[in-house]
Amino acid sequence: MTAATPAGSSSNRWLFGPFPDLMLGCGLLYGVVFATLAVGGPELIKMMPSSVPALLIMVFVMPHYGGTLLRVYEQRADRRAYTIFSVWATLAVFALFVVGIHSAYVGAIMVTVYLTWSPWHYTGQNYGLAVMFLRRRGVSVEPAVKRWLYASFILSYVLTFVAMHISSGAGYDALAYEGSEILFLPLGIPRTAAVYLMPVVGTAYLIATGGAVIQMLRRGSLRDVAPTLALMVTQTLWFSAPITVRFYEWTTGLAPLDAQMQIRDYALFVFVGHGIQYLWVTTYYARNSQSWTGYGRYLLKAALTGISIWTLPFMVFGPDALGKLSFDAGMALVVASAVNIHHFILDGAIWKLRSSRVASVLIRSEKESAASAEPRPTWRRPALWALCSLGLAVGVFEWYEARVDFQRAYRAGDVDRAERVLDRLAWIGYDRGSRRRQLGQAYAKQGELDIAEDQFARSVKLRPDAAGFIELGKVQQRRGELEDAARSYAAALARDPSRPDQIHALLGGVNRELGRSEAAVAHLRDALQLNPRSGRLANDLAWVLATTPNLSLRSPEEAIRLSEAVLRTMDRPDPNALDTLAAGYAAAGRFDDAVRTASRAVALANASGNDSLSNKIRRNLAQYREGRAVLDPPDGAQAQ
Repeated sequence: MTAATPAGSSSNRWLFGPFPDLMLGCGLLYGVVFATLAVGGPELIKMMPSSVPALLIMVFVMPHYGGTLLRVYEQRADRRAYTIFSVWATLAVFALFVVGIHSAYVGAIMVTVYLTWSPWHYTGQNYGLAVMFLRRRGVSVEPAVKRWLYASFILSYVLTFVAMHISSGAGYDALAYEGSEILFLPLGIPRTAAVYLMPVVGTAYLIATGGAVIQMLRRGSLRDVAPTLALMVTQTLWFSAPITVRFYEWTTGLAPLDAQMQIRDYALFVFVGHGIQYLWVTTYYARNSQSWTGYGRYLLKAALTGISIWTLPFMVFGPDALGKLSFDAGMALVVASAVNIHHFILDGAIWKLRSSRVASVLIRSEKESAASAEPRPTWRRPALWALCSLGLAVGVFEWYEARVDFQRAYRAGDVDRAERVLDRLAWIGYDRGSRRRQLGQAYAKQGELDIAEDQFARSVKLRPDAAGFIELGKVQQRRGELEDAARSYAAALARDPSRPDQIHALLGGVNRELGRSEAAVAHLRDALQLNPRSGRLANDLAWVLATTPNLSLRSPEEAIRLSEAVLRTMDRPDPNALDTLAAGYAAAGRFDDAVRTASRAVALANASGNDSLSNKIRRNLAQYREGRAVLDPPDGAQAQ
């Protein structure tokens, strides 16, 4: 074994050298990105092709998990040494994953654990590297130094934890979650408590950070502690600063701080920075092992193992295979949660500076002692690498098809080609409900309602959300499939939509077409109660109240009152609103008022060039002149 270079000597102060260590290991590369985004802001983000975020994740984030897998599983001695983690913990995470893709509650718990643990993992890595650099550079890491430094990083995480887990509202209870979506569930720290906790923890963090800096500078020069200071700044930019800015709703003018929660735009670069940092240190460790075969081969193996673990679950547990979740209906979140939880468990077991084996490499730059001889190669190892190669190929294929080819075809208006792309993605378990909905909208716009309905039906099968059922109901209603449309709208309403008033309005309209006046009035009243400022909803309710053949529901006076209120809010009268008011007058027996109002509506419709509306109002006007009110079809009679 090569003799260790004394700690603090010039050849032992860095892992790869000043530039790569500061840029990749200490986070200065993220600092450059942060400064660039702070100056360029949203303009730079808009210039970034939509395919770039996924490519960065695949190139830097997924392989960093592969580095952990190689560390634990590649050598027989390591597999045996970490059996409790490499076998039993792995099986437990896999079992949790299988349950999570079938249970929204378990899936949500997994996401919550993952997102809560993730900043702790990042923080622990930054802290470990900070101590490593101090020791490599000969700075005495006495208990006082370590306590101050540890407190700084821990309190940074506590700030993040508190901000993440503030209650989302009165009566919120994460344990009582019964929704169908897989999402993050805050633990529910009362905001009144967080208002006191955040400044207390924040002040303690600033004191601990200042104390750590003072303690380090007493024991080493600025040059000696510079890498550790850089890591402390990185920790601040990744967590402490943006979390504080978000909690207090400050506006700094620096987009990476003000809008870090826009995952695709800004937090993405934190993920990438961490992945690069992890690959940097694991590559150094692997380089000092007896099995080292070069940078290219090691990074390729990390990519093969890391990417395959991310991609192959979609093929096996996709919605057309053993699972039911599509990529965008929670499957991606459950896979990410399982992979990262497994990564955190393994990482916590293998990377400890108090381990003599780890310390000998990362602090003293010694070569690892020779591992016990591996058994002769069998068919299993080539088969495993072949499987990993398949996973890598699937990952690259999915990235190109979903992020490049589909977007290119859809933007060009080539809907048929975009559909073929999604069909190919479905073969590997990566079909998306949201993309099927986009195709359905495009086909509906082209008037191809049968194909549109097929796409919307596929959309709600893959991702049964309110938006998909609304679109399915609309196209069914256009095709005259009114009963199916009513069922689709009801399904949308049952899925906690963001705008229930809109769905009640749609249900009101389709029930009116079905001749179900009582249901139509009930839904329209609900819609108007939820959105009392909507003139359109008031006008729709007024029409039904004026034209329903159900005498127990008909209310001409209320219809007139609603219509007059709508017209008072308008700068210029609308022919639709006037048509409704005329129907109300006719229902009340005020045919002269109805004729005068309808005539005015016809003139306005003609002036706007709306011939179809003008002809409809003319037909109503003819009835008013004959002393007859306009009536919808009798209850129970479907409109033809």
